[in-house]
Amino acid sequence: SSHFPLKRRPKRAYRALLGLGDNMSKSLKKQMQKATVKHTDMANEMRTEVVDIIAGSIDKFTHATQGVNFEGATRAIKDALDKSYGFNWHCAMGKGFCFDVTAQNGTLMHCYYQGELAILVYKC
Repeated sequence: SSHFPLKRRPKRAYRALLGLGDNMSKSLKKQMQKATVKHTDMANEMRTEVVDIIAGSIDKFTHATQGVNFEGATRAIKDALDKSYGFNWHCAMGKGFCFDVTAQNGTLMHCYYQGELAILVYKC
C-alpha cells in the first residue's frame, strides 16, 4: 500500500466547501442580527416592531470587549415598549432561564438573539 500525504487546505477552501463564502457569510451575519421568535401571541405588525426594538437595543448595549450589557439593554427595551404601547411592560434577558408568566393577551414574546441570548417581553 502506498502512503499519500494529506494536503492542508487553506481556511478559504473549507469555507467554500461548507457554503460559507464571503457572500454567504455576510448573509448569515445579517440573519443572526435579528431576533428569532420562539413564541408570541402578538399581531404581525407589533411583532415586527418589537423584534426591531429588541435587536436595536441589544446592538446599542453590546461592547466588543465586555459583551452585552444586560441591564442597559433590558431597560432600553422596556422603556421603548412603554413609550410605544403603554406602561407596565417587563423584559427579561439571559442565557439560561425558564419562565411562567401571566400576560395580557397579545403582548407576550419569547425570542432568541444570535442563537443563545433569550429575551422575554410581556405586558401585565
